[in-house]
Amino acid sequence: MMNDLIEVIGIKSENCINCHQCIAVCPVKVCSNGSGEVVKFDTALCIGCGRCIDACIKSHGGDMEKSARFPIDDAAQFVEDLDHQEIVALVAPSAQCNYNLPQLITGLKLLGIKAVYDVALGAEITVACYHAAMTSGRARLPLIGSSCPAIVRYIELHHPALIGHLAPTGSPVYDMAIYVQSLHPDARLAFISPCLAKRREFHDSKVVQYNVIYQSLDRIFNDRNINLSLLDDGHFDNTVAAGMAANFSTPGGLKECYLHHYQTTPGSAISKIEGPLVYEKYLSDLENDIKTGQPGLPLLVDILSCEKGCNMGAGCINRAKSINNIETTMTIRAERASRDAVQEEQIALFIQDALAEYNFDYYYRDLSYRNQIKIPSTAEFKQIYTQMHKAEERDFRNCAACGYNSCQMMAIAIFNGLNKVENCHLYQEKELRQEQDVLNNMVDELEALNTQLQEEFMERKQQEQLLVQNSKLAAMGEMIGMIAHQWRQPLSSISTLAGNLKVLVDLDMFDQEQFIALLAEINQHAQYLSHTINDFRHFFKPDNAQDTVIMNDVINSTLGIIGKSLEYKHVKLIKDYAFTNPILTYPNELMQVYMNILKNASDAFVENETSQPQIIIHGYEKNNYQVVDIIDNAGGIPHDIIDKIFEPYFSTKGASVGTGLGLYMSKIIVEEHCHGKLTARNLDNGACFTIELPF
Repeated sequence: MMNDLIEVIGIKSENCINCHQCIAVCPVKVCSNGSGEVVKFDTALCIGCGRCIDACIKSHGGDMEKSARFPIDDAAQFVEDLDHQEIVALVAPSAQCNYNLPQLITGLKLLGIKAVYDVALGAEITVACYHAAMTSGRARLPLIGSSCPAIVRYIELHHPALIGHLAPTGSPVYDMAIYVQSLHPDARLAFISPCLAKRREFHDSKVVQYNVIYQSLDRIFNDRNINLSLLDDGHFDNTVAAGMAANFSTPGGLKECYLHHYQTTPGSAISKIEGPLVYEKYLSDLENDIKTGQPGLPLLVDILSCEKGCNMGAGCINRAKSINNIETTMTIRAERASRDAVQEEQIALFIQDALAEYNFDYYYRDLSYRNQIKIPSTAEFKQIYTQMHKAEERDFRNCAACGYNSCQMMAIAIFNGLNKVENCHLYQEKELRQEQDVLNNMVDELEALNTQLQEEFMERKQQEQLLVQNSKLAAMGEMIGMIAHQWRQPLSSISTLAGNLKVLVDLDMFDQEQFIALLAEINQHAQYLSHTINDFRHFFKPDNAQDTVIMNDVINSTLGIIGKSLEYKHVKLIKDYAFTNPILTYPNELMQVYMNILKNASDAFVENETSQPQIIIHGYEKNNYQVVDIIDNAGGIPHDIIDKIFEPYFSTKGASVGTGLGLYMSKIIVEEHCHGKLTARNLDNGACFTIELPF
């Protein structure tokens, strides 16, 4: 026998979603390592039950292609050898509920199989071997049935004290293989199988060469375009047909067959157990009961790993069928065979000859040395529980969310490096609570900070508004002078026209049409004065309401205030703008921006003694922005201060003349209030201030 355990389950790490369902369903647990980002797998500790494959497929929505675990059998080698090897097939009893059995036999022979035998007949041999071993005293009682290789491997790994109680003879397929090998000494044997773990049994015994599960066989038939439903019925090549053992793959099948053949045996002498309870409780209890000499021990243990026996093993294809349909199909075949007295006699003679002629002995090995799991001390348990945030009794939930049956088992796995505290549900819950508390504190701090920022923002906004208004008030004296310039000529004209009217009245030279014309001219000058006052009043209004305006009107309103002042200083004003699209903005604040820039240019002309002062106002639209360039020829801004002109309280005019707030406030208005951009640069003969506003 080989020392290494051949693989029966494969891993696609890239498909693992780290859900730990494979650990949850695994009876061994320690063959899976959940300490990393994906679950790793130790084939040396795996018993090959295949539960993890079904769990993984379910976790991926039933899609086998997405599953991280997949079955491994000998199908590839079987297909490769079909054309140049003599192969004989041994068909498991559970094939009856996975296929139409007679058509399956025909299909196998179409593949090139030389002969097909029924392993149910091997089960008849197995039952007889068990009886002989028990009655001869060769077997240690209670005798544990060895039909299921997953159970055998689990006992070898985890219950070495029970190895001596395993049946000293082989499984049904092993016994059938011994018999068939004598009939076909040159043939290679293939087991048509519901079970993954059988591959390990064959690897050890060397009697059967291929374990081909039903799932793989289905693919082979499809690849070779063999439709079983269209085939005629075939028949096994057995010389004798199986009887009650045809139902051997059903839970309790061994017990039923044994009681059928050895009817003096009481049913209470045979225990029947299958499914997860085998690993969770039964074997531990059995070992303890044997050790302590408890009364009422069974004579024989009919034990299977799969909850529904081999009929729904890991390699089966009948998941869509109902349990009732599966078990009824199996039972009917066994009942029909057992009612045939002639057949029963033939089976008895066949078994008698087989036991006399062949050696069906089988041996097992102690693999418990592979199980190197260490149990933590009390202090080490306490340390691990602290890391898992288990501080009080209610924290030990044994919820199995981690994949283990208890918090203690999870702690043992962590201690052995097979898992990590982060996979504990309670740990995650408490970590989330702590993170939630931190987040709540952060939210409270952010709310307090936000309130503080809002207060500071409102305070700053009020300060900015105050600065804007103060800047306007600081310019009021100059503005009044500008208004005086604006009013001087129209007031003089009104005075002259009024004097002319009085003279005409005094000289009795009244002419109605002339009188009306002079009054109209007086009214025109008065309207001009009123318009000037309105521009002045709007400029100094403290509110900053948004409005949809045409940019031409904002510029013209500004020139309505400062235009005459520029004219009296002999500044040539070139207006090159014709905006047509409306813009939502703050017109009063923009008037202040234009006023500040134009006033600075006017002052620069005087300071630099510019002989032919000129201002160009150039407006255009570009990339969804309205752009206004204000260009002067006053010599430009000195390079050493051009980066400072938008800073608060920076002025080149002296404290008695300038406040240093004009351009600073202009920058705030354009960029923070109007979401635009205000820049300054030097050209050949002067400075250019550019205002860009989105529309």
